[in-house]
Amino acid sequence: TSSDLSNVAGVNSHNSVHEKKLFVSGLPKLSSQPELELRVAELERAFRKYGGAQGANVICPPNSTFAFVELETERQTDLALREMGSRYRLNRARRSK
Repeated sequence: TSSDLSNVAGVNSHNSVHEKKLFVSGLPKLSSQPELELRVAELERAFRKYGGAQGANVICPPNSTFAFVELETERQTDLALREMGSRYRLNRARRSK
């Protein structure tokens, strides 16, 4: 009997998402640095209470319609998903392969 379960659906699914990082999608496309800085500040403010002592760590790539928000704990990330889901389009961020 083989103990290799890597090809069984769902076995490694826990590792495919970031426990503490959210993917915020459906944002207007911004290209100028001042606009991007405003978006970062807005998202940092919006998610600050979920980020613990460090606050929320926000990454906004230029010319994109999404951002990443990293929070302090998995529990805070769950809470943010529930409470901020009506304001932003949120999903857990996926790990890159």
